[in-house]
Amino acid sequence: MDKNERYYEHYMRHRHVSRRGLFRAFVTGSRNALPATDALPPWPLPPGARPAAEFFSRCDKCQQCIDACPMGVLIKQKDNYPELVIEFASCDGCGQCITACPTDALLPMATFDTRLRPSFSGACLHGSRGCKQCIETCPQQACAPRDAGRIDVNSSLCNGCGECLIQCDRNAVVLQPVL
Repeated sequence: MDKNERYYEHYMRHRHVSRRGLFRAFVTGSRNALPATDALPPWPLPPGARPAAEFFSRCDKCQQCIDACPMGVLIKQKDNYPELVIEFASCDGCGQCITACPTDALLPMATFDTRLRPSFSGACLHGSRGCKQCIETCPQQACAPRDAGRIDVNSSLCNGCGECLIQCDRNAVVLQPVL
């Protein structure tokens, strides 16, 4: 069906829009919609990020934290907020993103933590023995072998740096956000 001017004239004849409704549509439509602020943010936030609701109300999308990151693990998310993406490099917790933040959306941490934790799939097995690359390269020694070559993670030791993900050549590690 071809939707031309005649179609829309006929369509709008049966619609009533009050002045108040029109004004409300303009006001609510022009608001900058913030991402959902549940307990877990919709994507991994930079290290030192305040709780999601507070972070999104303070962050002005200036990108200074992204520019300051020497590891390149902070990128501009589709809504122009910073996002922590650990794919090709791990986060070493240098804190330069926190220092560069002018709005205090990122705060210094007593102990470095990205609030990401690895989970391991069965694909990490090399036959009956695991490759143990994640165990050997973990700077916090949070990864430990379990029976049948599987890997356990001690969440209290892990700081979510992502080194295990970077070192895995089997794509068996996924970083999951935690509270």
